[in-house]
Amino acid sequence: MPESADAGMPVWPTIHPDHDALAAEVASWYTASTPEIGHEVNELWYGYHCNLGPDKARVVLRVDEPGQVPMALRDARPASGMRTLTILVDNRDRAARLNAALADNGYQPGDATTNLALVGPMTGHAGPDGLVIESVDETGFADWSTVKLQAFNDNESAPAPDQLARTVAVRRSELAISECQIGILGGEKVAVLAYYRGTDQMVFNLGTRVPYRHQGIAQAMLARWVDAGVASGCRSLMINAAERGRPAQLYRRLGFIDEIYWYQTYQLSAETAN
Repeated sequence: MPESADAGMPVWPTIHPDHDALAAEVASWYTASTPEIGHEVNELWYGYHCNLGPDKARVVLRVDEPGQVPMALRDARPASGMRTLTILVDNRDRAARLNAALADNGYQPGDATTNLALVGPMTGHAGPDGLVIESVDETGFADWSTVKLQAFNDNESAPAPDQLARTVAVRRSELAISECQIGILGGEKVAVLAYYRGTDQMVFNLGTRVPYRHQGIAQAMLARWVDAGVASGCRSLMINAAERGRPAQLYRRLGFIDEIYWYQTYQLSAETAN
């Protein structure tokens, strides 16, 4: 354990020891194909293009000059078969340079996402007594997706059938590379966690239903995931969140303090799309 020279107190680094390698690895999740889930990424002159399904596509935009944006967007939309197209810019300076040009072409910014790596031990709540955490297989995706949507919608109502079906389909499509877990308290399904497996693991969904918040349930699920990852010898444990949201602030307090990857998304405005 590292110690300070004067007080003998632990002093943990603020940068993951494999920061550069992790940054390259996470970037590759968006710029390289993932055959296990049927995602084929093509490198084109303007960046990296991937069809994510029958009606949506993503482009990691890598042009550097605002004047290149109109032609890049014109080429990207036919390549996407006129599907719903999400533009992703994964460099802060590039995003600042291209913001105005993207807006001029009808693309409005959404939330920026930060990907944070755990540095040192995680500090967090043990959670309530009796919390059970179970892994979910394909037969449990409907229950998991229901809790996930209730948590993320801040609403206890049953999700709309089409929304539930889409969420189940996404989880099923990523079964080869991810794991879903559900938190159960007093026999009630109350929270969810989902992460990508591998040497470098990342939590991409973590949420608790409204009536069960402020009991440390999500933190307990996260802590048990960290313990399992450390025990397995994985290189890194990461989590992503909206950059300016309260969850990101919490994750930093828990020890996820090294930003490995960042991106800003843009969507075509309804007025322009029509």
